[in-house]
Amino acid sequence: MSNRWTDLPAEFLAGVDPAHPESSDTATHMERMRSIRHGEAFLAWCRYQSIATIYDQLVLNSRSGFFIDRYTEMVTRVCREDAITRYQADQWVGEALALRDRLPKVLTTLRDGILSRQLIQTVVSRTDLITDDDTIADLDTEIEHILRSRKGAWTTVRLRDMVDRLVFRHDPDAVRERRREALDKRGMWTENFADGTGEITGVMAAENVRIAEKAVKALADTVCAQDGRTRNQRNSDAMFALLTGTVFECQCQREDCDADIPDPAEVVRSVSTEIVIHAVTDPATLDGAPGIAWVDGHGVISDEHIRDLAARPDATIKPITPVRTPPIGVAAERPTTNASDTPVEPNPSSAPSTDAVIVYPGAQSADPYRPTTACADFVRVRDGYCTEPGCPSSAFDSDLDHVTEYDRTNPTQGGATSSENLNAKCRFGHLHKTFGDWIDAQYRDDDGHLVTEYRTPEGFTIPGGAETLEDLFPNLRRIRYEQPPQAPPTPRVITGDDAPSTDNRLARKHARRRAERARNKKQRLTDQADPPPF
Repeated sequence: MSNRWTDLPAEFLAGVDPAHPESSDTATHMERMRSIRHGEAFLAWCRYQSIATIYDQLVLNSRSGFFIDRYTEMVTRVCREDAITRYQADQWVGEALALRDRLPKVLTTLRDGILSRQLIQTVVSRTDLITDDDTIADLDTEIEHILRSRKGAWTTVRLRDMVDRLVFRHDPDAVRERRREALDKRGMWTENFADGTGEITGVMAAENVRIAEKAVKALADTVCAQDGRTRNQRNSDAMFALLTGTVFECQCQREDCDADIPDPAEVVRSVSTEIVIHAVTDPATLDGAPGIAWVDGHGVISDEHIRDLAARPDATIKPITPVRTPPIGVAAERPTTNASDTPVEPNPSSAPSTDAVIVYPGAQSADPYRPTTACADFVRVRDGYCTEPGCPSSAFDSDLDHVTEYDRTNPTQGGATSSENLNAKCRFGHLHKTFGDWIDAQYRDDDGHLVTEYRTPEGFTIPGGAETLEDLFPNLRRIRYEQPPQAPPTPRVITGDDAPSTDNRLARKHARRRAERARNKKQRLTDQADPPPF
């Protein structure tokens, strides 16, 4: 009997003839890849379903077994059938039971291809501290609703942040207690390996991990370009030098090496004037009100944690919006704050949302192509991460890109320097956009949520990230940077038309992209008015 699976459902193939795959075009194969991804999720759902059923049959409904308990019998079946370790099999079983008994609605998103198995593991792990049945049921409903209603793709970090913000809202006391318990368990451990190497592990507060990481990388990056070590090897050697105060050297073996390597004992001061860790929250939370915060490179943290960060002697707090922010409606708001070093970049999230926004100058007066510092900071805070699908890079380490290209010859044709037309892209993503033929778009949907999309040269649309920091801090949607330079900030009302709309090869490329975006927008509006049948 052959083990080859040749009778795949047509849904997996998306119109591709498996016997003659070369007969289909690139766009069709892209659609097939998407279908296969959904199929893989469906198969994982089937596996969870079978594991849970076997658990019921062998563990709950069986009386056999004396020397070996029934749960071990069940796990053994899984690990031997799949040729995986007992630890991996135990993971599958634990996830299957948690999804069936605690998160049944979230489990359906795996069946329907919305989440992959890797992503659904994130949901399971981030909700495991919830013990109240009613709370976990509410979380299950909310998470499923967001996953089904939100446009865009989910990455591990964005999904983690989404689940964490819901968990913090439902059970903040449990989260705070969990952090205290975790801090009590901080420490350092070492393990020796048989090959002459070893491992050192340190558990500490998240912000201290980020500071230590940046210090190690800063020293490791001082070598010249001819150093033959990989980045990880340099990081390992730099970490040892920092811990022991010994010399860190470039290993290029050249007599004319131009590397300027500081004394490890002075690395933080010598390599960089400051190590900056960005954190985002709102002023009310800093003042003691319940709330949440977000730390770059870590994710969502509690209100207690962010107040501890703000109280550090090396923390700097500064506003992310101009200090003289005019009031909206009838109530004036306190300006938001931002901290660097172990910084806090607090943002407005505590006030009730309204239809009004405050508009600030988006471009520099000397160069309309370049955003103001305040605009650039705001866009990075809003995005949190690189907007390339699947990229977990920090927005604070990314470039800012004009989604619709800025036309230096005739700026009125489009491509305004505004927060609605800027987003964060990692260096590779930015270069690929500049020199490639892909087209990206950024707009707000009917709910005011910022949507990004990427379109391949063949016309295949790939959704961008499904979550931004606007979802953690909703009142970020009330801020726009798009007025001319030196104009005073003015309140106005958001309408559906507020979303922002280059005699050489580059100019023709920009014109083609504008025309393609216009066609895509027209089709999108048509689909919204008359959704296609499913």
